[in-house]
Amino acid sequence: MAKLGTYSYPDIRFGDAVEIAGRILSKFKGTVSVKGLAWELGMAEGSGTLFAKVAALRDFGLVEGRGELRISALAQRILHATTPEDGRQARAEAFSQVELLRQLYNRFEGEVPDDLGLLVGLEEITRSSRDEIVRRSSLIQKHLADGVRVLGRVQKKDETPEYSGQPQNIPLGSSTAPLAPPYQTVEGASTAGEGGLLLSAGHLRLAVPLTAEYVDIAIKVLVTLRAELQAEEASEAHVAPTTVSTLSTLSTLSNGDLSGTETQDDESPGPQGNVLTFEVTDDSGTLADSRGGGS
Repeated sequence: MAKLGTYSYPDIRFGDAVEIAGRILSKFKGTVSVKGLAWELGMAEGSGTLFAKVAALRDFGLVEGRGELRISALAQRILHATTPEDGRQARAEAFSQVELLRQLYNRFEGEVPDDLGLLVGLEEITRSSRDEIVRRSSLIQKHLADGVRVLGRVQKKDETPEYSGQPQNIPLGSSTAPLAPPYQTVEGASTAGEGGLLLSAGHLRLAVPLTAEYVDIAIKVLVTLRAELQAEEASEAHVAPTTVSTLSTLSTLSNGDLSGTETQDDESPGPQGNVLTFEVTDDSGTLADSRGGGS
């Protein structure tokens, strides 16, 4: 039996423990002495390796007893599950028997952290020395990976959808502004549900949270677009599309936070929910981007 701080954990992987339990069940009808198991595994009766394997079977809840080992009901459910779901639940119960693995699973919300993250998590939980944690972390990380495959990822409460998913339109003046299907999601922006602001100019789509700061940015972007259009009309000459300069304006106004914005094809799905839409058009339709197409 391995230990880290006050926590014990199996010294062999779960699959190996199940394989030994299966041999006890099939060869010895579910009951065998420790000496008999030593013979079966080709080990000395008093060896530390044998002791570690027996302890691992107990840690996972696969055997009961001391001098005589008996396969548990949990092990039988794992080895001969009535349904695939029953087998999965039985394996999940086996991992949950190990307190350290259960705490790590909850600490990292059903994910396997990187090496450094695991070391920090083990220090938080066990309060052991750094050298001891580093020495034992490799097997513990393998145990956690095995457990995550069985238990799956934790479903967070905030992952539950808060919106109905039904399209919502807000009237602007006397007309209703439909949500334009093509849009570009800006990092950190709200793309669905209430609280979003969507600015649409041809193939350019900007989705940001509906805040006073972003409303000011949207206004300044529209002013920039108007100035560019006026200059284009005055010169009566072809100029580069406004998409690039508008994005530059957005990036400057937002201190570079929106610098990753780009155009997106009309096939992209539109946002759902209560969002405010701005759409800029000229006499021929929606303002075209560098590809020369209208929306």
